[in-house]
Amino acid sequence: MRSNLKLKLMIGGLLPAVALWFSSCSHSKYSDYEKTASGLQYKFHIKGKDTIHPKYGEIVKVKLAKKLGDSVLESTNLLGNDGIDQLLREPTFKGGIEEGIRLMTIGDSATFLLSTDSINKYFPQRDSTKRLKKNDFMAFGIKLMQIKTMAQVQKEDNDRRQAYIQSRKEKGPQELSRYIHDNHIEAKPSATGLYLIETEKGKGASPKDGDTVVVHYTGSFLNGTVFDSSVKRNQPFKFAIGAKQVILGWDEALKLMKKGEVATIIIPSSLAYDSVGYINQQTGKYFIPPYMPMKFDIQLLEIKSKKINHL
Repeated sequence: MRSNLKLKLMIGGLLPAVALWFSSCSHSKYSDYEKTASGLQYKFHIKGKDTIHPKYGEIVKVKLAKKLGDSVLESTNLLGNDGIDQLLREPTFKGGIEEGIRLMTIGDSATFLLSTDSINKYFPQRDSTKRLKKNDFMAFGIKLMQIKTMAQVQKEDNDRRQAYIQSRKEKGPQELSRYIHDNHIEAKPSATGLYLIETEKGKGASPKDGDTVVVHYTGSFLNGTVFDSSVKRNQPFKFAIGAKQVILGWDEALKLMKKGEVATIIIPSSLAYDSVGYINQQTGKYFIPPYMPMKFDIQLLEIKSKKINHL
């Protein structure tokens, strides 16, 4: 299960401001900074007694600020007071900020100086006019709030998801019942709970398992939010009845319709995505939440009967 965390490189992510951590970036004021073997300059402002340091591959919650000279370039103070979660990756080059974070323990705050030459080399701008001035430093003020293993983060994320699924299990049927009542739906549900409301009559026989149908449709949640529409794309949708190419509610509804018919179908989640929902694989967020009843306006444009080979 994909975590909902926004895992970003320390250099590329949003970095919050704690202005009191910074000195003016004139080189004469760096004399009190210590230096690691790889050349990263740092100065601790608060150093606790904890002995646990973060490891590469763990998740750190940090408050960060990025400053060049007297200008604060980025700040996560705007995202809240608790800091943001970051994956602590192996540094791209020796002397990277990630190395500095590994020196910290929970509660520590420090300033790290990153050479603008390194930034220009390892994080080049597409627009060369935006390259940083050479032989300068960018200051990163960092406060380490929390350290978690990936396993801990995944467990917390899974616990949150399971709690959400359980809440949807209770809300889904209530939403469907309320919609039927509030919209004065008089059609009787099928044995599986599907509602089919004919708005334009069709002609001929209904499609059977194995037949291919061509339809136009608009799908929405019961609150009116449209999540998909072949009409908007101006591209009819074709699929085979009974071939598990669509959700169960569609197979059931289309076998009740005739060519040319236009109908609204209201389906319970058990005939759609049920407890699983539909997750956007790129974001890890639900595109269709679990236990979500749905409504489709469908026009059956064409029926292509399955050909039977006679011996």
